[in-house]
Amino acid sequence: MGVYEQCLRPPLGQRVAALGMRVARAGARRAARVVGAKAIASARALSGAIAPAPSVDACAWVIDAQACVQCDAVQRDAVQPRAVQRDAVQRDAVQPRAVRPRAVQVIGSLAAGGAERQLALFAGESQRLGLADQRVLTLNACEGVHAHYAPMVLDAGIPLVHAGAATTASDEVRRRFAQDEQLRRRLMAIPLALRPYATDLAGEFLASGPDVVQAWLDHANICAGVAALAVGVPRVVLTFRSLNPTHFPAWCQPWMLPWYRVLAADARVRMCANSEAGADDYARWIGIDRARIGVVRNGLDPSVLASADDARRAALRDELGAAGRPLVVGVFRIGDEKQPLLFADVARRVLAKEPRALFCVAGDGPMRDELARAAAPMGGSFRLLGRRNDAIALLATADVALLTSRVEGTPNVLVEAQAMGTPVVATKVGGIPDAVRDGETGILADSGDAEALSRGVLAIVHDDALRARMSANARAFTHAEFSLERMSRSMCALYA
Repeated sequence: MGVYEQCLRPPLGQRVAALGMRVARAGARRAARVVGAKAIASARALSGAIAPAPSVDACAWVIDAQACVQCDAVQRDAVQPRAVQRDAVQRDAVQPRAVRPRAVQVIGSLAAGGAERQLALFAGESQRLGLADQRVLTLNACEGVHAHYAPMVLDAGIPLVHAGAATTASDEVRRRFAQDEQLRRRLMAIPLALRPYATDLAGEFLASGPDVVQAWLDHANICAGVAALAVGVPRVVLTFRSLNPTHFPAWCQPWMLPWYRVLAADARVRMCANSEAGADDYARWIGIDRARIGVVRNGLDPSVLASADDARRAALRDELGAAGRPLVVGVFRIGDEKQPLLFADVARRVLAKEPRALFCVAGDGPMRDELARAAAPMGGSFRLLGRRNDAIALLATADVALLTSRVEGTPNVLVEAQAMGTPVVATKVGGIPDAVRDGETGILADSGDAEALSRGVLAIVHDDALRARMSANARAFTHAEFSLERMSRSMCALYA
């Protein structure tokens, strides 16, 4: 529980009274079942004498449209704290808000994921270009594995804060939480599992008064989006990084769709995906016009181009035992959506025709043990490398980058592999066709078609001219289409 979430909780006396009310109601209902209609009337009279606490069950699916979906300036200013309004006037008198907006990026953590990396790259580049003053808020503490990209953010001079981690809340924020019944009603309508996050975010927004809140990934989108609208942030950007959450049963929650519809109904909210397929999929799922969702392709980290020179590649080949052998590398989270067992099936088929080949997988995940069992019959021709800090160098060293996903947004791993001149073989799902030019920079096949995928790998490793041509095409394509500056300018255009 963060410092701002504590502000939303009623004083101890009120909580005790609410608990007593619930106990009384439960006892009254039990008595009613025993003594009949007369006891029911008495129980209703008793419960009516105590003001009811907000019901999570009653509010979790619906929020008052008049309370939350307010988009004209008069209504927005009415719910903005006076200090924030005063700061905004002073700031605009010096510098127009549209020139350099104050933006807050919100995400679950800065773990080693594609969305997390894109956020870190974008925040740093947009600030360097003078497009926005950035700040990063995480729902979870940036510690251990959850802080993988924290150095990238901090090195760019961007403040990084765990939402609600402050030891004390400002008097202004406490006053708003205590006195603004409309704000409390909005926040109490949020599903109980998300309310602490959303409330801490609302407190952070009240304290800092951002012009723009941009969130990344579904949980953060909903928490940050509702919190930002509740306190009157002028612009909210929801950032989709894959297909809609129903494609990921382990992560999807039933409250996501109704809350996305609430957010989509507000004129302050803009949405963007990193692929055409992702935009199409979210629009169908939410039930909105496809034109509401913009497409901003991922940005390529320029530093990857210097991460593997010829000496480093030769050293990696020696380390892996790949000298003189066709090397196929996969870099992915070893989970169901990446279909790691299909990757193993492709390896078996390739090795049956090219026994010299070596397959290496860098990454970890819940299906690691299953993949290890599937790969065991291939012996030393299939290696699980675990988490690596040199994934880009591995991709640069490979003859082929292989990805067998069931569902994808725009996979950074394929963009980075092509930027290093490595042709790819991948499934034709999600945003992959946006990230790979089939037949020019790599070879695509239907999801689940192990035979077609293995033929693609064999074609590239057996044809030096084809591999060289695809390598040159891949470098030119990624540098033209996945520029970090282009991505940053396109994303910041959504702030206007």
